[in-house]
Amino acid sequence: MRPVRLRRDQRGTLSSWPFHQLGQHLAYEARQAGVPLLEVDAHHTSQRCQRCGHTERGNRPDRDHFCCRRCGLAGPADVVAGVNVRDRARSACLSPHPHSPPGMC
Repeated sequence: MRPVRLRRDQRGTLSSWPFHQLGQHLAYEARQAGVPLLEVDAHHTSQRCQRCGHTERGNRPDRDHFCCRRCGLAGPADVVAGVNVRDRARSACLSPHPHSPPGMC
């Protein structure tokens, strides 16, 4: 059996579906538990240095490792990305976005 080939514009839509579904599930569970859910943009979080803020593709030499080309900070890429997501959420709470629900932070 031949694999199905999708058009380029269809690939992005279909590959992002599981993330959308996960987001919907998290939002539902958070509502049920009465826990606020804050979404932040994860763009470049695994390529951005949490120490100096330098962002480039070369900071992430492979899937698992992070090493800042400017200041030398190194560590697991997932941990670095997680810290950057946390920091973005904290800064969103310090300067609330006009679309965030009241009392979110």
